[in-house]
Amino acid sequence: MSANNLLALPLKATNSLPSLADDIIAFVASASETTHPAAAEEDARALQALRETALGVGEAAVPLVNLATLTDLTRYYAQLTFAKSRLPPSFPVRFPWYPLFSTPSALPLASGSFSTVSPPIALPDLDYERLAVLYNLAAVHAALGTERRRTDQEGIKAAIASYQNAAGALSLLLDQLGDLQRPSHAATSSVWPADLARPTIEALRDLCLAQAQEVAWQKAVMDRLKNGSVAKLALRVAEFYQQAKQAADGARAGTDFTAPFLFPEDVSRYLAVKAAHFTAVAQYRRSIDDLGANRYGDEHGRLQLADQQLKAAVALGKSGIPPPVLSDLKSLQKTVSENLARATKDNDLIYLATPTPSSILPSIVSATLVKPVIPPELASPLTYLHSQGGGLGEPLLEALVPKETLETLSLWEDRKKTWLDDKIVSTAQELDALSTACLTELQLPAALDAVQQPLGVPSAILTKAAAIKSEGGIARLEAMMKDVRRVAEVNRKLLQEAEDLLAEESAEDAARRAEHGSRRWTLSPSSEIAAPLAQRAGQLSSFLTTASQSDSTVRATFGEWQKVLEIFDAGQEAIARAIPSGDASNLSLAAPQVAAARDLRALLDELEGVQAARKRLVEAARTAVPQADVRGRLLLEHSASPASSGGLASFEPLLEAEMKNLAEPYERELLASDARQQDILSNIKALHEAFVQHRQSQASMREREAALQRFDTAHVKYFEMLTNLKEGLKFYADLSKLAGELRDSVKTFVHARRTEADNHEQALASQEAQAPQPITVPEQVPQTRASLQAAPETQTPRRATRSSARSDGTGGSKTSASTPSRPSARRAATPSRQESRVQEVESAEEGWSPAQGIRFG
Repeated sequence: MSANNLLALPLKATNSLPSLADDIIAFVASASETTHPAAAEEDARALQALRETALGVGEAAVPLVNLATLTDLTRYYAQLTFAKSRLPPSFPVRFPWYPLFSTPSALPLASGSFSTVSPPIALPDLDYERLAVLYNLAAVHAALGTERRRTDQEGIKAAIASYQNAAGALSLLLDQLGDLQRPSHAATSSVWPADLARPTIEALRDLCLAQAQEVAWQKAVMDRLKNGSVAKLALRVAEFYQQAKQAADGARAGTDFTAPFLFPEDVSRYLAVKAAHFTAVAQYRRSIDDLGANRYGDEHGRLQLADQQLKAAVALGKSGIPPPVLSDLKSLQKTVSENLARATKDNDLIYLATPTPSSILPSIVSATLVKPVIPPELASPLTYLHSQGGGLGEPLLEALVPKETLETLSLWEDRKKTWLDDKIVSTAQELDALSTACLTELQLPAALDAVQQPLGVPSAILTKAAAIKSEGGIARLEAMMKDVRRVAEVNRKLLQEAEDLLAEESAEDAARRAEHGSRRWTLSPSSEIAAPLAQRAGQLSSFLTTASQSDSTVRATFGEWQKVLEIFDAGQEAIARAIPSGDASNLSLAAPQVAAARDLRALLDELEGVQAARKRLVEAARTAVPQADVRGRLLLEHSASPASSGGLASFEPLLEAEMKNLAEPYERELLASDARQQDILSNIKALHEAFVQHRQSQASMREREAALQRFDTAHVKYFEMLTNLKEGLKFYADLSKLAGELRDSVKTFVHARRTEADNHEQALASQEAQAPQPITVPEQVPQTRASLQAAPETQTPRRATRSSARSDGTGGSKTSASTPSRPSARRAATPSRQESRVQEVESAEEGWSPAQGIRFG
């Protein structure tokens, strides 16, 4: 049997995605307005092929453990990182990944902790796929470290480097977990797998650091460093294992933000055994120093403490612990027991020193020789996406417009629309409203028409009637109001459905929380996790309420002017009957009145020209807005520095300059129109006073003037209502899209929460069924960390004889799960791990072998 006493991390299994390329192409066809699907087809198929090469084919596939797989996984990780700049985070492809330790083939220990294969968790999230691949990179690094031959300096250095790279990849994963920006609806974040959550990853990272430090400790033993230095290194090994054990316990318990994860009992027990073992190693090594310095009480106390730790470790290791670890443990226990018996005998007969209690033993200052090391290809993957030497290949899906560019374009479109609505359209409408209000107050042009044309229907009224008829008349208003009521009801039902689903899910969460108790039901409350969705629903509901009030105003206006508009619809004869005729025989116009009327008519015509020019200005602005395109400049800037990302702020100067070029001409003309209108209205008011002073007042003329004014106002109100109804229909169309998206997001959220709750209940049930006994380790002597002082020069190596050797019992050899290989041509070319181990042991004809243990005098 090979002496394997280190663990490989479990590989994370996945299922093949045979339709991945087709799904990407379909997404490009449906979502991209700038890229033809054919332009992305070749890259999409290359990405699918790269996934299959790196992760395997079939169900529950895992990567092979070799250097070629590391390259493939790194290349796929880099391509996924680049794809994030081209594809949305919530990608319409569900990536399936099995939880860690949930498939027998992925276990680092053949412990049988999981008798059945857990189903994969599939999320439509590029970050989920990317971080799962990053985890597998760490697992392959750790597996390679476990399989290194640690019989020589080169193998030991390679093993330490592999474990440090594994810890570095997991540290990077932890950093990226914190940096992830989840969608506001939090649909995917609520079911983020517990095996990729912080407590689980921290436990596995600390395991990798512990094993790297253990190999470094082994090297110190082989180099025959002083016992005090070896003790410091051993204590740091114990601390790393203890940290991993505590993190694993935290993963099993869950946190306020993560669901419990069933960390295997065998792995937790292994970590506890290792922590106790190396605590004993540290105390034993330090006891040798105490003996040499005649500190017999300290030596005796440390040997007693080491013996206690080893007895506890042996008790824990009765099941689920690899035989090599138990062998190391028992070997050390025998050595400590023999030395404790000797020390007790010598002390009783010769030294008569009181054993120092563990609570007052001088602390051992631990020393760290390892740290997480992130491979540069993982730290900055985009800089390695090139086809030159050392590169990972050209980036795939480069034909797609970068997501950052799309976001900037969306921002640009929003700004243009806001500018058009607020600065041009609204300003023009305000100027028109001021003009209309002024003329209505002066009863113009009705008063002028009544004087200048006392009989029949004035031509201005007929022109307005024709304008109303050309727009569809009163029938169009009625049809549009009916459409507005219909789409408003559709929006109301969509929002009501979303609110009902949220209320239903909240009630279910409250019921389960009451059933299991808040201490055990650790999922986030619905009131917290669903807050963004509820807030969005409330926001859209307030929009709907405001729009409903506007609709009521339009209906009230329609009711007020319906009869006059019906007369407009009826034609010239009906209009003539509705307008009283003045008494032309008694009408006499004074010379000042004639001049004032003539000048008023000229000013009204000029005002109408100003309004027409303003309308043309608004239409010109509407045409210019879609033509103001910054896409070319954005793509040019992005291509100049594809790896840099300053966010949307980096494009702000460009957008400001383009907006200035677009807005200045129209705003300048609008200001001139405003100034000209004010001058005209001032002149109209002055002439109107002269006109009124010289006008003769007749009852028939006043009635005709009032009737003409009603028709003038009805014309204005018709087009106001028409504009409001058009805007209302557009508003409801936009709102229905938002309400539909909200309803769909709520459905996804509720489904995800129910799935998460079901899984959590299953986890609680499994915990109750297993009812594991708590794993405890005797309290260690409090230690403080400090940097290891420079060790003295290595003593001259000599091999101790078996009769005089004291053994730590930890040979620094390796333990690994059998990593399953998927059926492929690569299997035949790659020897199995067991075969590799046998070959390694057989080839170690000279020098130290892990199977021999660590022995020194």
